[in-house]
Amino acid sequence: MMDGWRKEDPPTEKKLPVEADVPEFLADMGRQAQATPLQQAVGDLALIAFYYLLRIGEYTGKPSKNDTKQTEQFKLQDVTFFRRDSQGMLRQ
Repeated sequence: MMDGWRKEDPPTEKKLPVEADVPEFLADMGRQAQATPLQQAVGDLALIAFYYLLRIGEYTGKPSKNDTKQTEQFKLQDVTFFRRDSQGMLRQ
């Protein structure tokens, strides 16, 4: 049975990983004086996502307590955005 699945599943395609210079470049672009708010947000989020997702296993729990080592995938519901109110306090 497993041999049949191996034949149907194509081999993985090797790709180079994204290195730290890519998200750091995006963050630098967002910090430039002429950067738009969108560019600032993209730069900040690229840097946060890159370093956060490096350690995804430490931040996401298992769906149940069983013997598997697989962690739960990172989802949109795991992200929370905050903004500052008129008094400078962070609010959701």
